[in-house]
Amino acid sequence: MELDLGGIAKGYIADEVEKVFKENGVTTAIIDLGGNILLEGDSPKGGDWKVGIQDPFSPRNTILGKLPARNKSIVTSGIYERYLEVDGKKYHHLFDPKTGYPFDNDIAGVTIISTKSITGDGLSSAAFSKGITEGLKFIESHQGVEAIFVSKEKKSVYHFRLKRKI
Repeated sequence: MELDLGGIAKGYIADEVEKVFKENGVTTAIIDLGGNILLEGDSPKGGDWKVGIQDPFSPRNTILGKLPARNKSIVTSGIYERYLEVDGKKYHHLFDPKTGYPFDNDIAGVTIISTKSITGDGLSSAAFSKGITEGLKFIESHQGVEAIFVSKEKKSVYHFRLKRKI
């Protein structure tokens, strides 16, 4: 038997780091664990932090837009950073347990905005597994959670809860 907590480990760690910070009087911080960002308090510039949402079809640090947030976790799961290419075909790291192969759906990336990072970790993987249509329905059933879905066709970016495209 093997127990793999990879799907929620970074979220759990980010939440634990936040607890340590709070216990030690830290009121403003960014905890960045690569794909998992936890924002505490106001930006040093005042007000919300501005977090870039990675464009999954462009080089690192090319963003689709900036997401204003504070006291939130922002977690992204996508097909564009961790993958293996064999004979010109890319195999990303998000596996369908039914087939043993990467999920094959319409999502290039999904970002979850929530209060706890461990929640974002679990929900980003779960929403990714469902594709955009079912993923949106899934996120809609969770209170206090927002999601940004980026399709493989590069045609749509949906920000659920704000009811608008970004």
